[in-house]
Amino acid sequence: MADSRLWAAGTAALIGLAACGQAWAQPLQQPFICRTEEAGLGQPLVDNQQGIGHPVFDADRKLLGHSQHCNIHTRVLRFYYNGSRFKTYDAADPPSDMRTVAVNGAKVPFVVRVEVGSINRFLYTIAMLEPAAWNRKLVYWMRGGVGIGHQQGIPMWVNERLNSSERLLMPKLLEQGYAVASSSGNETGVHYNMLLAAQTALLTKARFVEAYGKPQATIGIGGSGGAVQQYMFAQNQPGLLDAGIAIQSYPDMVTQTIPISDCPLLGQYFKEEAERNPASLWAKWRNHTLIQGMNASDSSTECIAGWRMAMPTVLNPVYKDPKFDAGARQYGYPSSVFAHVKWTHWNDLAEVYGADAAGYAPIPIDNVGVQYGLAALAQGRIGAEEFLRINACVGGWKEQAEFVNWDKDADPFDSRNMKRSATCRDPAGTPSPRRAGDLAAMQKAYASGHVFTGQRLGMPVIDLRPYLEPKLDMHNARQSFSVRQRLLDANPAEAKQQVIWFTRLDEDLSARVMEALPVLERHLAGGAAAADFTDKCFDNGNTLIASGPSVWDGVLDRNPAGACTRAFPVYSSPRMVAGGSIKGDVFKCALKPVDAALADGTYPPAVQFSAAQTAWLRRIFPQGVCDYAQKDAGRP
Repeated sequence: MADSRLWAAGTAALIGLAACGQAWAQPLQQPFICRTEEAGLGQPLVDNQQGIGHPVFDADRKLLGHSQHCNIHTRVLRFYYNGSRFKTYDAADPPSDMRTVAVNGAKVPFVVRVEVGSINRFLYTIAMLEPAAWNRKLVYWMRGGVGIGHQQGIPMWVNERLNSSERLLMPKLLEQGYAVASSSGNETGVHYNMLLAAQTALLTKARFVEAYGKPQATIGIGGSGGAVQQYMFAQNQPGLLDAGIAIQSYPDMVTQTIPISDCPLLGQYFKEEAERNPASLWAKWRNHTLIQGMNASDSSTECIAGWRMAMPTVLNPVYKDPKFDAGARQYGYPSSVFAHVKWTHWNDLAEVYGADAAGYAPIPIDNVGVQYGLAALAQGRIGAEEFLRINACVGGWKEQAEFVNWDKDADPFDSRNMKRSATCRDPAGTPSPRRAGDLAAMQKAYASGHVFTGQRLGMPVIDLRPYLEPKLDMHNARQSFSVRQRLLDANPAEAKQQVIWFTRLDEDLSARVMEALPVLERHLAGGAAAADFTDKCFDNGNTLIASGPSVWDGVLDRNPAGACTRAFPVYSSPRMVAGGSIKGDVFKCALKPVDAALADGTYPPAVQFSAAQTAWLRRIFPQGVCDYAQKDAGRP
C-alpha cells in the first residue's frame, strides 16, 4: 500500500504515539469469511462486483455483490446487567431483573452502551456505562486462542459472546468507570499475525480517541494470546499501551513452536516403546517428564493434555478446522474456496515469510543437534543406551509438501508426517533424520517483531498467572520467567518493569485483576514503581503467601527457593532438558563436534560411553550437538 507511511504517521498522531514501530498496512488475505451475520449484525456491505471476497445476497438469495472488507454500518447496542450476565436492553420495556450501579453518588440502572463497528476487516466494540461515567481510562481488552486467519471472528458483547472471565470482570471494570475497547482482530484465536493485530489496535484506539477523547491511560488486559499481544505491542508499538495485565502469558507465540514441535516426536517414541515393552520406563506417563520437562500425571502429560491440538493446527498445511468448510457452505462460497490454502501459521503470515513456487511458506522448526534427555542422563535417571536410543529414533518433521492430513484418532501424534527410520533402535542401523529449519524464516520472525527479545518493554506489566500445572494446562508456569530472563539478559533495566503474581485458583483471577489496576495506576501517576508493584503470590481467596523481590528466588538463580517458588513449582521443557535455557528463544542451536562435547564436560564424568556407544553417538549427530552457550544461529 503506497501510502502506508502516511497512514501510520496519521494514526500515530491521532492517538499520541511516538512511533508506530512495525505496524503497517497489511495486504488483504483471501479467502476471508465475514462473520457479521453470526454476530447478529447482518450481512457485510457490498464493496465490489468483481467477485472478490464474501458473497452478499438479498432476501431471495440473489447475489448482490461481494465484500472484501467485511464492513458494517456502525451502530450502538445497549445491554443491562442482571447480576450474572449482560442481556439486551429495551428502554421501552425495562427488565425486572436489572441491577443498579452508583454513578456520581446516585444509583442508576446498570446499562452499558456498546458501540459496534468494523475496522480493518474486523469487528470492534467500545463499551461504557450509560449515562456516561467515564473515569478517563481505557482498558484495551485482548483475547487468546490459536488461529490461522481466513476469517473475521466475532466481537465481544453480541449474542452473549462474553466468556466466563469476561462476565466476571466487565461489571467490575464498568462500574468503576473504565471504558473497554476490543476487536476481533485482537483475538489470537482468529489469527496470530502480530503486525495485523498491532495495526488493528492502533486503528481501534484511534477510533476511540476520535469519538470519546484521549484517555489519561490505556491499560491492556488479556489472557494467553491476549497477554502475548501486550508484550508484542510494548516491544514494537511503544505508546500504544501505557501498562498491562498479562494473564497466563507467553513471551510470544512463534518461539512456543520450538519446544512444542518436540512433543509429538517424543510422544510417538514413548508410545512405540510402551507397545514394544509394557514394562518400559515410558509406559508410565509421569516418567515422560524426564525427557519432556513438563508436568505429567498418572494418565497424561502437558504435552498431550495441553498441546496436542496446537502443532497440527500451526504446522500441518492440510489439516483444516472443519468449521471453515461449514462456514463456507453456510455463506454460499464455492466448494473449492479453500483448495489452495496452506493451513499453517507461517502461511497465514506469507507477507512476512514469503512462499515457494508451490505456495508453501518456509518454516523455522529445527531440531538438528538437540540432545533430548541430556539432563536426565546427567542425573542418572536414564542410562546411556536409552539416551542414545531416544535420540536415534525421535526424528523430525517432514517438509510441507510431504504432509498428509492428521488422523487424530488412529495417529494421535501425527507420525505419518515425521521422518522415521525402521532400524533406528539398532546401534548399527540408520538414525531417524532431524529437521533443519529455514534460516531466512527465523530471521524474518525476528525482523518482523514476532519474537519478544527482551530489549524493550517500556511500560509496567503485572504478569498474572493462575497456577495450572496440576491441570496439565498449556499455560504453564515457566512462561512468566521466560519473559523475565529475556529482559534480564537483553536489558536488565527493563526487567524492573515486570512483576510476577501467581494465584492458586483460576477463580481468583478477577479479584487479582481489580487489585492490579490501582497498582498500575499509582505507578503511572507517580512516574515510579509503587511499593506494591512487586512480585507476589496468593493462596486461595485473598490470602497473600509472600511478596517482595526475593519471593521467586531459585527459579532464575541459584539462591535458596523463595516462598513463592516453594509454593508453586516451575517445570521445564524438552529443550531445557536438552540443555537450553528457560528463555526458550533458540530456533536453531549452534553446533559443536561430538568429540568436543565428549571432551568439554557436556557429559558429566559419571556418564561413560563405550566405544560402540560413542560410534552410535557420532552417527546420530553427524553435524554435531547443540552448544547452548552460543546465541541462536537463526538470529539476525
